[in-house]
Amino acid sequence: MADEEKRPDWSDLPTDLLENIGRRTRDAVTGLAAFRSVCRAWRAAVGPAPRLLLPRAGPSEDALVFPLSRGWSIVVDARDASCRLSHLATGATAALPRLNAVRHAGSDVVTHLTYLHRPDFHTAVRTWMLCRNYLQFTDFFRFAVHVPPGAPPTTAAAAASMTIMMSHMMLVPPGAGMLCCRPGDAAWTLVNTPVPVNLGYFDLAYHDGKMFGFDGQMTVFDATTLHALCIVQPPPATPNLANKMYGICTQKEEFNFVHLVALPSKLVLVRTSVKSSRPVAFDVFELGSTPDGLAWLKVRDAGDYELFLDGYHTTFRENNGVNGGGTRIYYVHDVATAGYVNEERWLLPVAYCYSMQDNKLECVYMPPEDIHQRSTKPSWFVP
Repeated sequence: MADEEKRPDWSDLPTDLLENIGRRTRDAVTGLAAFRSVCRAWRAAVGPAPRLLLPRAGPSEDALVFPLSRGWSIVVDARDASCRLSHLATGATAALPRLNAVRHAGSDVVTHLTYLHRPDFHTAVRTWMLCRNYLQFTDFFRFAVHVPPGAPPTTAAAAASMTIMMSHMMLVPPGAGMLCCRPGDAAWTLVNTPVPVNLGYFDLAYHDGKMFGFDGQMTVFDATTLHALCIVQPPPATPNLANKMYGICTQKEEFNFVHLVALPSKLVLVRTSVKSSRPVAFDVFELGSTPDGLAWLKVRDAGDYELFLDGYHTTFRENNGVNGGGTRIYYVHDVATAGYVNEERWLLPVAYCYSMQDNKLECVYMPPEDIHQRSTKPSWFVP
C-alpha cells in the first residue's frame, strides 16, 4: 500500500511540462504517437500527430484518398472520376472538377478524356491504357497544393482560395506537363510546357506565386498567367535521375529520386540516393539565384522542419528546434522484392525516418503482405 501511495500520477503533470516532453519524443510519427497513447492529458498536451495513411483493402473500395497539406485531402470516386477536397478534422469539403475534364488556359471549352470504370472486365480503370487494379492506376498520380497565407487553413473559405496541381501519365494530354484548378472550376486547366514532356511532370510545387514542374529539369511558371518563365537544370552530380512514376532508371543498381518541398520562405529539393533498392543517403538543395540564373544550391539541411515525402505529395511541419533542431525526413520508398504478382515485380512501400543532424536512418513502417491488393500506397497525413 505504501508503494502505491508513493507512485507518481503521470497523468497529472503540468501541461507546460507535458508539452516540453512531447516535443522531445524520438520522432514525429512513432515517438509522438506513443506519447499520445499514454492518456487523455498527454494526448491533449501535444495535439494531433502526423501519421501514415494506410489504404483500405478490397476491390470494392472505390474512394481513393490522397493527403495534401494542413489536414486536407483529395478524395476521388474511381467509378466516375469525380473528386473533392475534404478536411478530415472539420468535415469541410469543396468540389473539384472531374479528373478527366480538361480545358486550355483562357478557354471555356471543356474536353472529357477517355475514362472508363470496368471492374467486371478485370480492368479497374481504362483511359488510353488499361489498369487491372486501382493501385496500378493511382501509382501515376502526383499532387501539389497552395493555400494562401493568412487564410483560415481548415475552413471551406480556405478551400475556395486553394490552387491544386496534378500530374498523371494517363490523364495529362501530350504536350502538357500538368493540370491545375481551384475549387468550383468546371475543368482542370492544361499547363503547356515550353519543351514537350512525353510523360508529364513527376513532381510539382507552388511557391511565391510560381508553379514548378520537374521532369529531370524544372520549368518555372507564372501561377497567374501560366506562362513559362525559365528552365532550371537538375542538381549537380545527380547521375541516374530516376522517375518513380514511370519506372525510369529504377532497375539500375544505383540511382537518385528527387522531391520538391515548398517551405514558407524557400523551395527545396530533396535528393534520395538509392542503392540495391534501398535509400542510403539524403541531400537537400535550395533554389537560389546565381549569375547564370536560378539554380539548385546544396545546403546543409532545410532548417528546423520535418519533411514528409511519399509517392503522391510532399508536405512539412516546423519542429521548433526540438531535439537539437535540424531537418528530419520521413520518406516512403518502394523496395523491390523477389516475389511477383500477376507476372509483375512486387514492390513493398516501406517508410523511413532520416535525421540529417544525426545522420541516422531507421525504418518506421513495414507494409502488410497484401499491399498489392490495396487501392493506394501509404501516404503521409500531416494535420
